[in-house]
Order: sequence, then structure tokens, then C-alpha cells
Amino acid sequence: MKKNAILTFLFACIPGAGQMYYGYMLRGLSLISLFCGCIVISLMTTDALVLTAAIVWMYSFFDTYDLIRCAAAGEPKQDGLLIVGDAEGLKKLIPQNGKLLGWILIGLGVWSLYDVLIKHWLADFLYEVLHFAGAWRVLDDIPTLAVAVLLILGGLWLLGLRPAKKAPPAELPPYPQEGPKE
Repeated sequence: MKKNAILTFLFACIPGAGQMYYGYMLRGLSLISLFCGCIVISLMTTDALVLTAAIVWMYSFFDTYDLIRCAAAGEPKQDGLLIVGDAEGLKKLIPQNGKLLGWILIGLGVWSLYDVLIKHWLADFLYEVLHFAGAWRVLDDIPTLAVAVLLILGGLWLLGLRPAKKAPPAELPPYPQEGPKE
């Protein structure tokens, strides 16, 4: 089915919308989630992730037209999530018991409490009691530092650079003065 060229262009300008306009719902959902995630993280931490959001936007724009080209050639692409591949990959990423989602919610809750309450109390304490003038600057940078460390650790984990599991201890030989056990 031929789509409107003006609507295609307009939707292609919104990450994920062009894919959804052509019926690639999972692909579009992946792109809009990735784009919004980059924006949200960059607003909370560092502006460097805005560059990543721009890359996602450009990929989304050109991917829309690539989908049209493939469909016109009679070889339409399969719809699927871009990051984890398919729905089965998503189920593996988010287990049934929701531990990953639970940890994410706990982390966001702790972050919110820190930002609203703890940071202000600590800044007042450090400034009034300890006369530390740079308290606000230090406390304001802690969330950025925490997210940077989590991003690095997550990247290392995705690259397979996980800590090696310890092998179970082997049975140790007897001490020389004890002799063999009978």
C-alpha cells in the first residue's frame, strides 16, 4: 500500500514514527525508546549523550527510507526490536520476576530521594557545621558520577568483560606432617 510522501517525511523526522507509519511497530518502539532514553539520561547527567540521541535520530530517519526501498524491491524487512532482536530477546532481558525492573525502580527512587532531600540536608550540614564551601558542587556531581560508573560497568558487562566466576575449591591434599587419612 502506497503511503503519503509528505506524511512519510514528517513521520521520518520523529524517531520511530516513520517506522510505525509503515507498520514496523517493534522497530519504531525501539527507536523512540532509545532516543528518549538518551535525552533523559543526558538531562540527568551529562550533555554528551545528546550526541547519541542525534545519532539515533539520524539512523531513524534514514532507516524509514531504507524500509520503503526494501518494500518497493519486494524484499520487506522483518519487524523486530533493534537492541535485543526479537520478543524472545526482550523476555530474556526482562525476566518474569521483574528483578531488572525492580532494581531500576529502586535506583530511580534513591536518586529522587537524594535529589530532593538528602543533597540539600548534606549541603547545609557540610556548609554550616564543617564550613565546607564547595559542598554543593560536590553533592551536585555525585549523581553524574554514579551514572557514569553504571554506564561504564554496563558497557563492560555487555562486551562480555564480566568478572570470572570462582571455581569451587578443590579438595586440598593433607599437610605433610599429618600423613594420609585412614
